[in-house]
Amino acid sequence: KGAVLRLHLLTGGQRIEQLVNLRTADIDAGAFTLYDGKGRPGKPPRPHTIPLIPEAALALLACQPEGIYALSTDGGNTHLAATTLSNWAVEAAVGIDGFQTKRIRSGVETLLASGRVSSDIRGRLQSHGIAGVQARHYDGHDYMDEKRDALALLLRLLQEQSANVVHIKTA
Repeated sequence: KGAVLRLHLLTGGQRIEQLVNLRTADIDAGAFTLYDGKGRPGKPPRPHTIPLIPEAALALLACQPEGIYALSTDGGNTHLAATTLSNWAVEAAVGIDGFQTKRIRSGVETLLASGRVSSDIRGRLQSHGIAGVQARHYDGHDYMDEKRDALALLLRLLQEQSANVVHIKTA
C-alpha cells in the first residue's frame, strides 16, 4: 500500500484511473508512460510519459510490477482498482479531517506553484490539456528534464515541510 501511495505522490499526483492502468510494458529505465484519454472523446488516448526520480523508482520497484499490470494484487493479471488506491490513501491519512484523495493531485500542483514551477511545466507533468497551435503542433520537446526537476523539487519541498506532512504508512 505504502509503495503505491508513494509512487502516486512522487510522480506528481497522476490521475488515479490512469496510474492504476499502468502496464508493465510501459515502464522503461527512468520513466513510465500512461495514456490520457481525458477530454479527447473519439480520439485515441495521448501517451503521457513521467520521469522517475530515484525515490519514485524505488516505490515502483517495491510494487513488484509483473504480468500485464504494474500495480496489481494478483501478479499483474488485473490492475489495482482506483477505489482501492483511494481507500488506501484515506486510510493512510487518518489524521487529516475530511481528506479526499483528489487533494494529493491539487496539493502537488499547489506545492510546485509555491516552488515557482511554471504552470506550463506543472500542466505537462500532470497531463493537463496543452492549448495553442504552437504547443500542440510545433513544440516537439518532451520536457522530461523539466518534469524530472519539478519532481525532485517536489520531494525537497515535502522533506522541508515534513513537520506538516502526514507520513504514509508502509503497510
